[in-house]
Amino acid sequence: MSAPSDLADVYAHLVAGFDEALAELASLVRIAGVSAQPTEDLARCAELVRQSMLRSGLQTSMIEGHGPPAVYGERIVDPSLPTVLIYGHYDVQPAETTSDWQSPPFEPEMRDGRMYGRGSSDNKGQHLAQLLAIRAVLATRGELPINVKVLIEGEEEIGSPHLADLARSNQELLRADIAITSDGPVHRSGVPQLVLGTRGQLGVELRAHGANQDAHSGSQGGLLPDPAADLVRALATFWKSDGRVAVRGFYDRVAQPTERERANLAQLPLDLGEHLKTYGITKLPPPNQVGFYERLMLLPTMTITGITSGYTGPGMKTVISNSAMARIDMRLVPDQDPDEVFALLKAHLQEHHDTVELVRLTSGAASRTSIDNPYVTLITSAIEQATGREPLVVPSLGSTLPNYVFTDILSMPSVLVPYANADQNNHAANENFELVRFMDGMKICATMLHQLARPGSRR
Repeated sequence: MSAPSDLADVYAHLVAGFDEALAELASLVRIAGVSAQPTEDLARCAELVRQSMLRSGLQTSMIEGHGPPAVYGERIVDPSLPTVLIYGHYDVQPAETTSDWQSPPFEPEMRDGRMYGRGSSDNKGQHLAQLLAIRAVLATRGELPINVKVLIEGEEEIGSPHLADLARSNQELLRADIAITSDGPVHRSGVPQLVLGTRGQLGVELRAHGANQDAHSGSQGGLLPDPAADLVRALATFWKSDGRVAVRGFYDRVAQPTERERANLAQLPLDLGEHLKTYGITKLPPPNQVGFYERLMLLPTMTITGITSGYTGPGMKTVISNSAMARIDMRLVPDQDPDEVFALLKAHLQEHHDTVELVRLTSGAASRTSIDNPYVTLITSAIEQATGREPLVVPSLGSTLPNYVFTDILSMPSVLVPYANADQNNHAANENFELVRFMDGMKICATMLHQLARPGSRR
């Protein structure tokens, strides 16, 4: 599909300035900004983002007092026009396994039509694409067709622990008609997608305690408790034989999908054989009656993400450890409250294995915007205009983003329009952003601004 005539000049401007766009992205990637290992790089990243906002014609400020500074920018054309809130993050994941990288993670490199570097796609390249789109519209039209607010924070990679409080403290400043996030990849088939929600998350740690010190497993065997065995027995009570979670009440608040959501899931492309081959397995884990996308998007999960106890080095060490620990990650769906689920876990342990301690680590609520929301049609049309491909409309990601801040605290619909390639390797070695996807992201954002300005688009 050729560029719409009313946006051709904007698209041409983006193409003409693409080399400058790549240079700007490279400058962002060079500054680490790892929120899990906070340094002054986080503030340096924030300042670079602020400079990008200024070049895009936004009035900017730093929102302090909620973790690393969040960068805010706005351009209010006319209060009677629709207002979009664009969200992103400048922090990145660690890149400690540098031996797995083909080039240094914080020295961006172009190879095979991609920019490689930590943060190139998650999320610096994606929120920069939005700023560059705003810049192009201003350069070609002189003004934006709608009001725009932009919020770029520095803690998303550690669960956005301060974003909810930031939103509560700045509700009027952040007020908008819709929130749009560009994060994550297009569909694994390569088709663009519009995502309407994310699962929530609850992370906990189980701790089993024994004697006040490690001891010889022969001379003290049978005389001291075995925390590792206690932990295993406790963990075994969490699942039924069919793979479903055995915690009483865990599924009580799971919202049932609508008929339209089920229909959309049925239309999503699926190559199950390729999935099985990629991960070296022969079948999906139980429960067997649950479909691929239903279990990925619409149902909660409970996963053991780590277990430690005793000696696991070379050879054998005959020791009774004095402690054992396991971490569990749960992905929750709409109507499941993390506080309630934690209380259910605590009651379960007290009933089945009250010697094991339960500690809460992280949490965030699920979020979902209705597939019938009128903005869904407008944004779907914008993506198709910009890319020439009709996007897949997906009820939810399997992963977690802080979308609940927008839907629950700021009371607005919230959608995700991912720009990155499906093999972006975010959170892994050799993270990359396909240059054609970078350009598509700019075009999509410019077209969304155009579509959201249509008469009657404000809800």
